[in-house]
Amino acid sequence: MTDPVLRPSLGRWAASVVVLWLSVFALLPLINITAGHVALDDVTRVLTQGSTWRLVWFSTWQAALSVMATFVVAAPVTWLIGRHQFRGRRALRAVTTVGFLLPSVVVATAFLALLPDSLHYSVLAVIMAHAYFNIAVIVRVVGARVELLDPQLSGAARTLGASPLVVLRTVTWPLTRGAVASAASVTFLYCFTSFAVVRVLGGPQRSTIESDIALRAFGIGDVGGATVLAFVQLAGIALVIGVIRLLAHGNVVHARAVSPVLPTLRQRYRTTAIAVALATTTFVAAPLFALLWRSVRVGNTLSLEAWRLLFDTSLVDSLWASARTALVAGALGVLLCILATIAIVRLRAGGRAIDALTLIPLAMSPVTLGLGLVITFDVGWFDWRAGWWFVAVAHTLVAFPLGVRVLVAAWRTTPVGMHHAAAVLGANSWRRLIDVDLRRLRPALVAALGLIVAVSLGEFGAASMLSRDGAETMPVAIARLLSRTGDEVRTQAFAMASLLVVVCVIALVTVEASLKRGEHARGR
Repeated sequence: MTDPVLRPSLGRWAASVVVLWLSVFALLPLINITAGHVALDDVTRVLTQGSTWRLVWFSTWQAALSVMATFVVAAPVTWLIGRHQFRGRRALRAVTTVGFLLPSVVVATAFLALLPDSLHYSVLAVIMAHAYFNIAVIVRVVGARVELLDPQLSGAARTLGASPLVVLRTVTWPLTRGAVASAASVTFLYCFTSFAVVRVLGGPQRSTIESDIALRAFGIGDVGGATVLAFVQLAGIALVIGVIRLLAHGNVVHARAVSPVLPTLRQRYRTTAIAVALATTTFVAAPLFALLWRSVRVGNTLSLEAWRLLFDTSLVDSLWASARTALVAGALGVLLCILATIAIVRLRAGGRAIDALTLIPLAMSPVTLGLGLVITFDVGWFDWRAGWWFVAVAHTLVAFPLGVRVLVAAWRTTPVGMHHAAAVLGANSWRRLIDVDLRRLRPALVAALGLIVAVSLGEFGAASMLSRDGAETMPVAIARLLSRTGDEVRTQAFAMASLLVVVCVIALVTVEASLKRGEHARGR
């Protein structure tokens, strides 16, 4: 029976707004590119071309190699963080997260600054950047499972004479293989749909399905072919998501899990632990230091000219475009997060449906989303493609589902008794929403805002399709500068990428600090 204090009328109203928004800007473009821009001839032409299946093959094998490289880099630090307690453990885990939180175009630019010219535009450069980007996935997913393993199980096996390899094969692996498979699937998904990394580091000779969609739609005007490829990629994404859900559903471990009270790092492992920590920190920090170094070097000369030009040329338009787009996306995204969270928390079956609906933009790649928006809103009074604010709409779609995940987790911690007390004092539903929920969840709202702003600042796929001359966002401007020749132009790209790193780190530190304040407030 529904609590009269938390009656669902406000939830139904909020759900209506969210459904309308997602229907117009996510579902309608997806339906439109299917119904209005795909002919049978396009399907036949694209699916019978050998180049299409070479794209699929390259996207698949480079993603598979990227997954293996990511595990090679992440396995030692995952073992260290997941099985031992030591000073600096939290800081080391934060270091492993840096690459995942940076914009993909910045990661690609950093590796362009780090690697020698002979490795530029190579598959090795792409794989290294993908490994850098996805270390956090392995550490967070597999490390969290490793922390919960009962040490008595492996201890009992060793007492019975099992060697370390036998313990790994018969105890550790059966209990962690579900998490390993899930992390591998997620990493594969990110690498399979990679756009910015392949575009910057792969060179003109290498394309994934994602980058070829953009080339067909805006390079040669083959919208029908781009749409067919988009659905080939969506089929691949759906297959991977299905595998992830199957593995997650089947990952039922009957062995006893324990609370993550980890043993202190043993003396005999200390040298190995230091080596692992140093190697991981170096791998994460080296591209960023190389990026900063290249931003103050033109040829063989040290110079701050590139930084001066950022604020003295047309590049300042990109800074302003990114700033205003991120602020609008942040404000609009937080509003949508609040409405979606109200619907999810206040409604039951309807809330679960809204929760699933908000995941649709995450299932669509940004390039596919941008393509759908371009071909849907291109005629009549809603020809909005030239408006800078339309990029903010696309960024909101990409980012607000992440903010919803932050708000829902925090919102559900609000005691119902606080609503009852406010109702007794005469507060109506709107007053309780403002004075109880929103005031209590201020840190989570700040965290959601910071997360959306950070995603907007770094988003490249949809922005590359929607940005126009004079209103390019920073990631689009960085990619444009890197496509040109000349040391001065490249140095400007490195300087802009360095600035974007600083801004994104500030936004993400704000997120972490706000979440911690929220945890402390709820603890009290």
